[in-house]
Amino acid sequence: MHHWIPDVAQLIFEFVYDPNRIEEDREGRATVVGLARTCRAFKDPALDVLWAQLHSLDALVLCSGGKRDGNNKLIWDRPLYDADWRILAQYGKRVRTLTIPPQSNTWDISTMQLLSCFPVPGPILSNLTKLNWLSDREDFFPFLRRFCGPSLMALSFSPISWSVRKCAAIASLAPSCPLLKEFTCINAEDSSMQAISEAVMGWYRLQVLQVGPLDEQALMHAGSLQTLQDLRFSISELRSPVLEFCSPRAAMEISIPSPSSFYTFIQNIHFSTQRLHLLCERYDGMFPELFFSRLKACFRNPGELLELGLVKTIHHNRSIILSSIMLRPLVSFKGLNYLNLADLCTSHIDDTFLEEMAVSCPNLHELYLGDKGRWLIAPRATFDGVLSLLKHCHQLSSLGIFFDATFKNDFTDVLQADAINLNIRNFSVGASPISDPMNVTVVLSSLIPNAICINHCTQGSAELRDMEERWDTVNTWFKSFVLARKHSWEQGWLKGKAVVQKNAIA
Repeated sequence: MHHWIPDVAQLIFEFVYDPNRIEEDREGRATVVGLARTCRAFKDPALDVLWAQLHSLDALVLCSGGKRDGNNKLIWDRPLYDADWRILAQYGKRVRTLTIPPQSNTWDISTMQLLSCFPVPGPILSNLTKLNWLSDREDFFPFLRRFCGPSLMALSFSPISWSVRKCAAIASLAPSCPLLKEFTCINAEDSSMQAISEAVMGWYRLQVLQVGPLDEQALMHAGSLQTLQDLRFSISELRSPVLEFCSPRAAMEISIPSPSSFYTFIQNIHFSTQRLHLLCERYDGMFPELFFSRLKACFRNPGELLELGLVKTIHHNRSIILSSIMLRPLVSFKGLNYLNLADLCTSHIDDTFLEEMAVSCPNLHELYLGDKGRWLIAPRATFDGVLSLLKHCHQLSSLGIFFDATFKNDFTDVLQADAINLNIRNFSVGASPISDPMNVTVVLSSLIPNAICINHCTQGSAELRDMEERWDTVNTWFKSFVLARKHSWEQGWLKGKAVVQKNAIA
């Protein structure tokens, strides 16, 4: 048999049955099982596909002499002999991804204890590359290291609560899987900070690190990794560490208690990242006036930042009003293609600031300014500010802005050919005030004809009910106006073409 036949067969079997699919494909699995029994050449490639991903340890127990007892728990009711361990090793070496599910009640602790007696040194599953440890059972954690080996590349946890035993198991992980590239423990809390920080300090090839709070040493270590591509952590203490995040390719996501706590945190921090997203749990009644000035000072080269976001994870009605003066440092981030301040009240930014931002940041693809809130404070920005964005940011594909959509003068002044943007598909106005739906529809159908719809806030207070109805009217008319305008253009083009042809003949 040619040496390449098993590789080709495995590719075909993976097409027939892909274990990585979200939904279990029983028909595909049955087909590959049948192929494994067809001939000897198909056996190993088919078994590799069938065992590549396990959603529990049940299959390993059942294939090596285990069974279910009267309580439906998986057990071995006899000692495991050499033949049993060989069978377990034969199938275990094929497993690449293992998930220990949250519902592990079908497992008796004695089964895990016996499994950990695997006679071969090292991990039970020698070729395991991804482990999803989703069980919160405290009695399972001491056996965690028997599943972590040199081949492990991705490890994730989802504990509900933390204890000394869990922390001890995680703190000592690094020597078992020194080449780890992805570590995820999003539900980590303050009590687990020291254990997770201890583990992180032992990994030098991390590409993805998604955790809760880390101590200063672990943050310094993570920030120095040139391999890092995705860093997520949270801050809980009001401290000001001296840190340098010099992983330019890493997308950073920081969960912060409030803007003021982050303002304190970044006193002595420098960023070299291109993507920074802040997830704010609450607003504590104040927003530091120099917040964005301090953030700008954290970047040695502000022009390198491509994405910046500040969003609320817990929604409430408390608003912090941002002014043009507070936001002016943002114009220094000239390379921005994504800016998300949708959850902040931007009532006090004006058209002058919007024009300055549009000129300074012409590469913006997505821009959101105050379009998520149901603000009752009249905005200072008008259609003139929107025009500036459309004129200078030609790559805009998604725009959300809180502005005054009423017209003080003739609305035809807004219909400028150099402001037409054919890229915008998503346009959101939030709770923007509007008086004449007809004129607004005429303007928007001309400036952003390819928008899918005009999104706006709904189910607001009684004061906003008229606004909602008017924007609903704009949405109802928008597509019709776009089609009518397109038909008019086509008719005009055909008439112009006919005139040119007639003059040519003459």
